[in-house]
Amino acid sequence: MNIAIVGAGITGISTALELARDGHQVTVYEQMNATAEEASFAPGGWLSPCVAPSLSAPGVGMPLKQLQKGSGLLQASTFLGSNTWRWMRQWKKHEKQALKQGTHPLFSALQALSSYSQDLRWQDCEDPESIAEQRPGALVLLRNPQELEFWQQRLPLLQEQGIACQLLSPQQALGIEPSLGQDIAWLSALHFPQGESINPRLWTHLLRMQAQHLGAHIHTGVPIQRISTQPLGVQTAQQLHLHDAIVLCTGAHQQLSSQALGLQLPLMTNWGYSVTAPVRDALQAPRGSVMDWAQQATITRMGQRVRITAGLELDSTASTPHHTATLQRMYRLLNDWFPGGAHLSSPQVQVWRGVRGHLPDGLPAVGASGRPGVWLNLAHGSHGASLAAGCARALADMLAGRPTAIDMQAFSPLRF
Repeated sequence: MNIAIVGAGITGISTALELARDGHQVTVYEQMNATAEEASFAPGGWLSPCVAPSLSAPGVGMPLKQLQKGSGLLQASTFLGSNTWRWMRQWKKHEKQALKQGTHPLFSALQALSSYSQDLRWQDCEDPESIAEQRPGALVLLRNPQELEFWQQRLPLLQEQGIACQLLSPQQALGIEPSLGQDIAWLSALHFPQGESINPRLWTHLLRMQAQHLGAHIHTGVPIQRISTQPLGVQTAQQLHLHDAIVLCTGAHQQLSSQALGLQLPLMTNWGYSVTAPVRDALQAPRGSVMDWAQQATITRMGQRVRITAGLELDSTASTPHHTATLQRMYRLLNDWFPGGAHLSSPQVQVWRGVRGHLPDGLPAVGASGRPGVWLNLAHGSHGASLAAGCARALADMLAGRPTAIDMQAFSPLRF
């Protein structure tokens, strides 16, 4: 088949690779001038969806009420739009149901997809540490008894899903991350030995080269004006390009899907920040990745750099000024947890803000759109790097009419 993919982030490129592996003729269209230039450019690369920051899954991640009350965790305009309020009510509904029932079917589906992705991720990569700056292991740092109680209640759920995790004392955690600051008060840590982190941009570029080696064509700097359903194709400024199938991997952007399909997914966009700085002293820098649960911030070692990610902005746009208080908090947290580890005054410090798209049940939309020939693989929220491999393989199987290796019904775009 002659298949078009719209979007060249980690999800789009992963999808291109899997379809090329199946022998399809694949063309990727990307409006930016390179791959991985938007949400995949500089996120945290945390590959553990069960403890992803912010809006990870209703009833599993930090409660929305706590996010709203937490000092500096969530920023929003004074007058939130009606769509945002509607989305928040839907999220709270899912959260309430999960907590009331004591079961988390949505989280179970998310974890199954995450495990599937983990099995596939490194299948053609012999040295992920040097190629994608992969680091094994993850720590969630807990500051007070309330946070400890929160995670003690969720440990059975994690263990039911086969997730290896263990509560550690500060002394035990220092054996894993010996450079953790001594002047910051914290009570315990949750250790995920099978957790890992990567540099999503580097990994996306490797996947791009693999896809191109298999014959995929990747066109950057080509905005798509519209999706045509009769005949099926993508309209650029130059012409209408006809295809047998189209896969939209547009992340948080749903203009094309809404215009072409009339499909109005309840997608809420939010913006997050990262600050990446050169390692100042390797002995004081993190070895792997850690999360400050109270501050919903992740700190990750990426080769000879350290990256901290945080922030959750609602109703922002690309032109909205950066939130200074959030960035100040991030600089302070990085220096508190790993004093002297990063060269924060270096001219090489990179400040970035990217947009993510969340659906109110915390799951992405993967599968048939309801319009012949058009498929969706988008709205991964904070889980793009974690889920890309599994979503791509599952979508390739669906498109070929084959059974998927795991049940993908929970991710159907038609569930809303």
